[in-house]
Amino acid sequence: MSVPPSLPQPPRADAGATKIRCAGCRLILNVAVGLTEFVCPACQLPQMLPPELLLPRTNTPAPQTTASSSIPNPSNPPPLPPPPQPHGIDPSKIQLPCANCKSILNVPHGLSRFKCPQCGVDLAVDVSTVNQFVPHPPLPVEEVNEVAIDVEREEQEGGLAGETFMDYRPAKLSIGLPHPDPIVETSSLSSVQPPDPTYKLNIENELETSNALSCLQIETLVYACQRHLQHLPNGSRAGFFIGDGAGVGKGRTIAGLIWENWLCGKKKALWISVGSDLKFDARRDLDDVGAMCVEVHALNKLPYAKLDSKSVGIKEGVVFLTYNSLIASSERGRSRLQQLVQWCGLSFDGLVLFDECHKAKNLVPEAGSKPTRTGEAVLEIQAILPEARVVYCSATGASEPRNMGYMVRLGLWGFGSSFPDFREFLGALEKGGVGALELVAMDMKARGMFVCRTLSYKGAEFEVVEAPLDAKMTKYSSGTYSIVLEDIADCGL
Repeated sequence: MSVPPSLPQPPRADAGATKIRCAGCRLILNVAVGLTEFVCPACQLPQMLPPELLLPRTNTPAPQTTASSSIPNPSNPPPLPPPPQPHGIDPSKIQLPCANCKSILNVPHGLSRFKCPQCGVDLAVDVSTVNQFVPHPPLPVEEVNEVAIDVEREEQEGGLAGETFMDYRPAKLSIGLPHPDPIVETSSLSSVQPPDPTYKLNIENELETSNALSCLQIETLVYACQRHLQHLPNGSRAGFFIGDGAGVGKGRTIAGLIWENWLCGKKKALWISVGSDLKFDARRDLDDVGAMCVEVHALNKLPYAKLDSKSVGIKEGVVFLTYNSLIASSERGRSRLQQLVQWCGLSFDGLVLFDECHKAKNLVPEAGSKPTRTGEAVLEIQAILPEARVVYCSATGASEPRNMGYMVRLGLWGFGSSFPDFREFLGALEKGGVGALELVAMDMKARGMFVCRTLSYKGAEFEVVEAPLDAKMTKYSSGTYSIVLEDIADCGL
């Protein structure tokens, strides 16, 4: 315990310290024997020991000089006064600080006026503030739980009592190296264990040699392939949902899935994303996992003819397209969706990867709106290809229950489930709120159809920087907003 320079530093005694409750922050302090004045290390409040804990003064009056007392008798030493019996905090009383000398006094309940036994000042109890000196509930003197004190203080200050995120590592797999960055998972999901892995990867030995994927990316491959071996009660193949955030490596995980299925003989795959330029990222990810032989074909560069015809000549590989291309059609009425279905075949059992699948979130819009063509196309291609191995990939795909309408391959609603259709499922979630959505996510993880990890922000700092506008920029911004407001008014909004 630190003592300010202005206060004397008493010698330390061999006996144990006395426990005193601070008059300011209410923490229990260990005060060394012989120390009468001290400063709380938490709130820096100067204080004194209660009078009943002060050691007796040693400067007693000098004895009278007599013949018998002038000669000391070693065999008969003078008796020493009995040591005081300190009792620290009296749990039956209230601990209040003296307004004058700052001594901590044990005041009986109901006593409104009294005199400080240390400095003799008359004191009165302030009833309006006395409650802050009464601990609720009182902590035991013998054992001080510092962790409980910190948690109680956070709760009183409005902070969170528990951890929101927990460090993540695969629970039932030990293949691959740790992820290069710290990864966390929500505390609710971390309380659920995934099913036992039963799928044996064909690229496992290759991955252990190249270290192209981390342990949690390999875990996603195992559970996705294991999930694709199952079928829903309506006969369609079960799908998998990758809800990882940025930095976990969803693109390389998708490339690993393509390479695993390629080695299993499924050499056709559809990769649907938000931008055509992401085709180069797909090529890079495939090269990183060792799938250099897998060709990537950009659909927007190809004609509307049959993809496997002699003129186009695409027999296998990955067809990369955007959600806009999925709903596009030619002047003759031939659509890209029909072109893809013809190339895959109705018995297609390869991968259909919906990357950034939140683009199809408006399949079930609010009342008064119509579903988007993108959402309807995503739903249609899943219905036409019931044996396709569907993967939904988005960090925000399930942020709102209404946005999950196109995820029919999860089996959360429909034939054989608790909800006959998505409307019933959505109504139940909206009644339950965020807690119901968390329960759905926990159930999905427990059934082996969902992973959701994100980068840890532990130690990250942020700073709000204000950028003042000069007169020219202020005038320009005001004019721009005026035009926007006029357009809104013209639209009747």
